[in-house]
Amino acid sequence: MKGKFTFLIRDEVLDFDDISERLRMKPESITRRGQSIKKGGELQAPYDIWSFDVLITKGAEPEEALNNLLDKLNQNCKQINSLIKQYKEVNISGYLRSDYGQMGLEISHVTMKKMVGLGLGLEIHILSYGGVITGDE
Repeated sequence: MKGKFTFLIRDEVLDFDDISERLRMKPESITRRGQSIKKGGELQAPYDIWSFDVLITKGAEPEEALNNLLDKLNQNCKQINSLIKQYKEVNISGYLRSDYGQMGLEISHVTMKKMVGLGLGLEIHILSYGGVITGDE
């Protein structure tokens, strides 16, 4: 399984420099509202987005990457709580990719307690590239 866990901040207008300074973290990416997010300019970002990623490394369980992200965020708990009050959306998104149609994800109560302690929600996005060959084909 491949993928990443991303700490995201979204709103109509973000102060990217202020967020980076308060969290003492450099974002993986920033997206400005109205910026083209698809080739040809057909689709534009509806919000400003500040994001920080932790990749799921080969052979590691996804929860390991999530815990690495949570450990980094726990160093900035007060700032994250302040950002949650200030901006429309502050959460973690998990993007899981597989060549096969079946995958599972286990998140322990210890990891969930870390998320609750930070006041963060979790979105999971599962993508499969359909590499499974069934006996029906």
